[in-house]
Amino acid sequence: MKLIKIIVSTLFAFGILFADISLQDDACVSCHLEVDEDLDVPVMSNMVNDIHIQVGLSCADCHGGDPTAFDDSDAAMWDDNSFIGSIENREQPKVCGSCHSNSVYMREYSTSIRIDQVDQYWTSRHGILLQKGDTKVATCSSCHGVHGIYPKDDPRSKVYALNVPNTCASCHSDAVYMKEYNILTDQLEKFKLSVHGVSLLDKQDIYSPACNDCHGNHGAIPPDVTHISDICGSCHINNKNLFKDSFLREVFLENGISECEACHGNHGVMVPTAEMLNWADQSICLKCHDEGDTEAKDMSLAFYRTIDSLHTQLSSVENLISTAERKGMEVSDLYIHLEDAHRILIQTRTNIHSFDLDYVNKTAEEGFNVINEAVIGANKVLDELNYRRKGLLVFSRSEEHTSELQSHSFISYAVFCLKKKNS
Repeated sequence: MKLIKIIVSTLFAFGILFADISLQDDACVSCHLEVDEDLDVPVMSNMVNDIHIQVGLSCADCHGGDPTAFDDSDAAMWDDNSFIGSIENREQPKVCGSCHSNSVYMREYSTSIRIDQVDQYWTSRHGILLQKGDTKVATCSSCHGVHGIYPKDDPRSKVYALNVPNTCASCHSDAVYMKEYNILTDQLEKFKLSVHGVSLLDKQDIYSPACNDCHGNHGAIPPDVTHISDICGSCHINNKNLFKDSFLREVFLENGISECEACHGNHGVMVPTAEMLNWADQSICLKCHDEGDTEAKDMSLAFYRTIDSLHTQLSSVENLISTAERKGMEVSDLYIHLEDAHRILIQTRTNIHSFDLDYVNKTAEEGFNVINEAVIGANKVLDELNYRRKGLLVFSRSEEHTSELQSHSFISYAVFCLKKKNS
C-alpha cells in the first residue's frame, strides 16, 4: 500500500511539471504529498489532471492560506485569515462562485464558460433547500467532484453526458438517503430501459437526453404540468406545436394532466407503437377514457388503423423490392419511394398529436399513394424478370434443337460418303 502511495505521489509531482512549474514550490503540495502517505484515500492523487491545475491554479486558489510557508504549518494555514480549509456544503456556491461568477476573471481562461451557474443554482430545488439549511442536497462538488475535476466534455468527468445518469443516481437512487424527501428512487432503473436510456447508455449516443437535458443543470428543478411540453418540445418540436394547437391541450390543462408525460411517461419513455392507440389493454387512451366513450374510441381506432395499414403495406412492398434485388434486378429507383414512404409514416405518427382525423388522413393518403407507386414499380421489375426467364428458356431450347439438327446432318453425310466409297 505504501509503495502505491509513493507511486501516486511521484505521478502527481511529475504531472504538475506540465501544469505549472511554480507548483513545485507550493507548500500545500509538498506537505500534502507527505500526509497522503498515511491516508487510505490520498487527497492529491486525483489532482494530476484536474482542470484547475492544468490552467495554473493550485490549492490556495480555492482553500486560501500561504503556499510559501514551507516550514510552518500554522503560518501556511491557521494564522492566515484567507485559509478556508475544508469547504462545507453551504459554502461551496460562494467559494466556487468567487471565480465562476466573475466575468472579468473567467475571461482569462475562456469566453464560453457561463458565469450564471451560482445564480441558477439558487433557483434550483437543491439551492432552495440549501438556503433553508438542508446540507444534504447536492452542491458543486456533488456533481463535479472535489479534486480531479475534469471538463464536461472529458469522458472522465462526472458530468460527461454518459456519466450524468449515474452521477444523479448517486443520491437519487439511494432509498435511505432520499427517504425524508418522499421522492421515488427508481428513476435510473426506468431510464436505462427507456428509449432515451438505451440510446445514451447502450448505444453511447452522447446527444441523447440525460437527466440534465430535461431537469436542467445548475438550475435543476422538476418541471410543472404547464411546462412539460416545452421541455419535451425542445427536441420534439413538431409534436409540441401540434399538441399546443389541438383542442385537447385545454382539456389537459383544466384537469391538471401533464401533457406529454400523461401518454408517454417520464423516466421510462418507451418507443411509441401503434398498439398504444388500439382500443385494447395496451391503449394509453383507456388511462383516461372509459371503455364506453365512443367518440374517443372511434378516433383512437381510426388513428390505429391508419398507422397500422401504412406500416403493413410498407413492410409488404419492402419485401417485394428486396426479393427483386436478391434476384439481381435494378431497384435503386424504388428505394427512393421507400424513403418517402418511411418519412410520411413518421409524419403521420407525429400528426396524431394534432388530434385532427382529417389532418392525419391527408398525410397518410400521400403515403398510401407513394407505396402504391412502389408496388407498381416492384411488380413491373418482377414481370421483367419472368419475361427474361421465358426468353432464356426458349433460347436454350432453340439452341438444343439446332445442335440436334447439326448432329443429324453430320451423321447422314458420313453414311453417304461411306456408301459411295464401297460402290
